[in-house]
Amino acid sequence: MNMKRSRRVILALTLLALLPGLAGCGFKPLYGRQDGDLTVSEFSRVSIEQAENRTTQLVRNHLLDMLTPLGAPEKPLYRLELRVIENISNVLVTRSDEVTRNNLAMQIAYRLHDYRSGTIISQGNVSSLVSYNLVRADYANLVSERDARTRAARDGAEQLRIVLGNFFSRRQNSQKPG
Repeated sequence: MNMKRSRRVILALTLLALLPGLAGCGFKPLYGRQDGDLTVSEFSRVSIEQAENRTTQLVRNHLLDMLTPLGAPEKPLYRLELRVIENISNVLVTRSDEVTRNNLAMQIAYRLHDYRSGTIISQGNVSSLVSYNLVRADYANLVSERDARTRAARDGAEQLRIVLGNFFSRRQNSQKPG
């Protein structure tokens, strides 16, 4: 027990020693205080287009929770357009050609538009890959696939939030005088 405690103390002291070095190398937390507050406020100005299918709706719902948890903006500055494509492929196949594991790949293409002019100010893709097991029970397989889709949508939405956060952070830094 004392060995675990001493390892924790050594780890904590090492991390404390590294913190000043991080400040000197230009590291800035994306969602931290000061500039990060501006990034978070930009999130609250994003209007996310309605979904055209269930998978896009899952991604949209996760993004709504992450970007605008207080509700849709009254006067948005940005409009986010999403297109989601998913593909399911077999991963593990037994000698008797029975599939026991699948991959669900989700590709999310996004376009961030200036709300007033409609011009695209950022666009790109993020992707997510999750696996799930298959068994002999059809209902269990349906539940596994649904859960995998939810995990992939959550992961893709988180990646998109990071991409948008970086975009807003770079944009704010480029607009600063000096």
